[in-house]
Amino acid sequence: MSSSDVDEPRYLRIQRILETQILEGKLPAGSQIPGERILAQQFGVSQMTVNRAIHELVRKGRLTRRSGAGTFVTDAVEPVRVHGVVLVVPYAEHPQADTYLQEPFRAVRSVAQARGLTLQVVQADVCEYRQTAEKHAQGALLFIAPPLEAQDTLASLWKQGVRFVVMGASYQANLFPCVDSDNFGGARRAVEYLLSLGHRSIAYVNGWQGSTNCADRLRGYQHAMDKWGVTVRPEWIVQAGSDSHLAVEARQQLTDLLIRTERVTAVFTAGYYLALETLASLRSLGLRVPEDISIISFDDPSSAAHLNPPLSAVRQPLYEMGQRAMVLLLDLLTSPNPDALRQTFYLPTELVIRESCTRQG
Repeated sequence: MSSSDVDEPRYLRIQRILETQILEGKLPAGSQIPGERILAQQFGVSQMTVNRAIHELVRKGRLTRRSGAGTFVTDAVEPVRVHGVVLVVPYAEHPQADTYLQEPFRAVRSVAQARGLTLQVVQADVCEYRQTAEKHAQGALLFIAPPLEAQDTLASLWKQGVRFVVMGASYQANLFPCVDSDNFGGARRAVEYLLSLGHRSIAYVNGWQGSTNCADRLRGYQHAMDKWGVTVRPEWIVQAGSDSHLAVEARQQLTDLLIRTERVTAVFTAGYYLALETLASLRSLGLRVPEDISIISFDDPSSAAHLNPPLSAVRQPLYEMGQRAMVLLLDLLTSPNPDALRQTFYLPTELVIRESCTRQG
């Protein structure tokens, strides 16, 4: 069972799919695209919806209409004149093997190869962003999951004319282009699901506090609880201190919540690794999932379905995020008005219900 947290207009979905096919070379420059009636049948939508999607691609210069002949891919999608794409990622031991980064990397690599662009991965902290931008002035920069503190530095780079896209993070003000999943909506939906099952004492295990994603997920948790009229106790919010493990203080706080007489009945975690840590704590206390405690997590790697019990989770569109970020980046590099693309694109998440949650009472 799954449901979208963000309703994407159908014409935008079709526009995105056609644009991705163009960028990946599946619809090469000069080729004719299928007629609107055929596309409408293919996508299961009205011809009017297809017409609007094509109109937007014509406006963007991706397609051109030839009277009496049809609609064709323009030559405007020839490779941009940059040396390659530079992915600026946080420091990690093996960034390309990271559970979160694997799918976006795969998507970015696919689009880059189709466009004849090289791909380079650079690890950098916020204090190194400016130096990185200067060193790779001839590259197309894609910042992956920069922290909250990066906003001012990135805004400054943008004002100075550095063109880039942020993927996997977003900020309250549209100061530069971002592509992110709907972390707020995903968290809200997960917590509302627990509330619909009768849970009212719900703990939230937050990840790294410097993450924009975790900040949005915390807001989603608080919004859902407030909407359902549940007052959040301060001790229910556990600050793990990391996206990968529970700090000693956080583990003790969670243990206290689980062993008290009026213990929490459900736990929502900000990430998959935090869910694993929480599950380990539950087992060490002799608590069963979901009979004693329900648990749901953000992020849904393939292994989540094979846990005992299979874990309910919020699934991010990670591959699609990489595709959209690359489409936006290439649009940006060929746009006469880059500021027109200075906005945040939120992609819908899915709530995947498995066996780790049960009705309370």
